[in-house]
Amino acid sequence: MNTKRRKNALTSVEHSSTVKQQLSYDDLLRSFILDCKAKNLSPLTLRFYEDSVRQMKDAFQAQQIPLDIYTLSVREIKNHFIAYLFDLGRSDNTVNGRIKAVKQFLRYLFEEGWITENVAEALHVVKAEKLMLQTFTKEQVALLLEQPIRKTFTGFRDFTMMVVLLETGMRISELCNLKTSDLFFKEQEIRITKGKGNRARRVPFQQHCAKIIRRYLDIRGDLETDALFVNINNEQISTRALQSKMQEYGGSADITGVRLSPHTFRHTMAKFYIMNGGDPFTLRRILGHATLDMVDYYVELFSSDIKEQHKKFSPVENMKRIM
Repeated sequence: MNTKRRKNALTSVEHSSTVKQQLSYDDLLRSFILDCKAKNLSPLTLRFYEDSVRQMKDAFQAQQIPLDIYTLSVREIKNHFIAYLFDLGRSDNTVNGRIKAVKQFLRYLFEEGWITENVAEALHVVKAEKLMLQTFTKEQVALLLEQPIRKTFTGFRDFTMMVVLLETGMRISELCNLKTSDLFFKEQEIRITKGKGNRARRVPFQQHCAKIIRRYLDIRGDLETDALFVNINNEQISTRALQSKMQEYGGSADITGVRLSPHTFRHTMAKFYIMNGGDPFTLRRILGHATLDMVDYYVELFSSDIKEQHKKFSPVENMKRIM
């Protein structure tokens, strides 16, 4: 039998079936965003992730530095992206937001096998200065609540929305996404199904707030939509519309020195809650924070104990008779 024997020495295989074909930066970004959509992340989060990852590419291009995502190192990210953002005058907290978004992108690439090194693990946020949170005073809250013309539908709606924000401290997106079916008057709770990170929770409200919500529901009437807060066309109100209204009411009330935003109501609720003696663990559950870090900061800023103790033992106050 004259059969040709196979050569025992192996030759290299140029196109292994186990090796992924390299995709472009933009294709990898699209794949990442699709994965985020599959995880049901909010549209706002998706936009932020995509914008942040594109900013890194733009930063390298602006400095005429090649960006190879498959060999990208932490040092390159620090030198050519993070440092670049600081050179543009971006704040610590802004830069940290971009870093966190890029970390998610790089973690996805590693877990999916597109890159061989877990760069995200070695990439850390910068130490940021804590921001002094802006809140409304009781007098400013009273002024804001006086601005909507409650004899009109939109006026009573805006008044109700501000009351709910102050009572619950919920985020503006959570407020605008509320459905009529999310209200539980017997339990005096509001169910938030679209919280940050897709974490559902229930937040309490008390009798006076319940009375105002019931009055709004009577004015709203029965509609085809299940959206709780609607505009004049009976469509769900947008976050942009509420933000615009807040600025309008703040301007008419001559309120200055504080950000006129629905989110300021969230910080204000936390301040009043802490100053009235509320505990941080309950506040964390009400606000929907994943950790106690932010709540600890609220306690640090607004604890009435610190203010009262200082009032009692202030060196200047105790020496004022001889000053």
